[in-house]
Amino acid sequence: MLGALFKSGFAKMLRPITWLLVRVRVHPDLITAMGVVGSVVAAVMFARGRLALAGATVLLAGLCDVLDGEVARMGRRGSKFGALLDSTMDRYSEIFVAFGILWYFISHGWLWTSMALFFTLAGSLMVSYVRARAEGLGEECTVGLMQRPERVITIAAGAFIGPKGLAAAVWLIAVLANFTVGERLWHVWKRTHRLELNEGR
Repeated sequence: MLGALFKSGFAKMLRPITWLLVRVRVHPDLITAMGVVGSVVAAVMFARGRLALAGATVLLAGLCDVLDGEVARMGRRGSKFGALLDSTMDRYSEIFVAFGILWYFISHGWLWTSMALFFTLAGSLMVSYVRARAEGLGEECTVGLMQRPERVITIAAGAFIGPKGLAAAVWLIAVLANFTVGERLWHVWKRTHRLELNEGR
């Protein structure tokens, strides 16, 4: 996926910063918290109509989402709770940003796009839920067109373009995030169905 490749390439570019953060012993959970704060700031900027600034802030918050994992790995400070906290805060970050975008569109009379945002947020949360549930059942599930990196990039790009670009980003995620849910369900069904067939032989 584009987002996965972007995140991997971005992580390599950020290695000097990651190394510095490890050296000064910045805890990964602090970076996670900074990402949430960035998302709240982005939400406020969206609500106030400062779309380009909001888009840039979303990208910076996404940067924290890359850095916290890289610092945890490089500094060998990863933990099960840290992974849980990261995933939970990522969901809150998406909710905060969606609320800011919703405020903007409602205040400008974009009723249909405001309604589409419900499906955007629902799809985004369900993409993560299906992966977590599948992994809880022992199945790896990282497939899909619209994972978190793609969603962050899409929202930021739409915000840079302007109101129509942001609206297009909302509709695009509304469709593709829910399509990704279907992709993941299909992926897990194929894997589990194949195993069940093999066990029945």
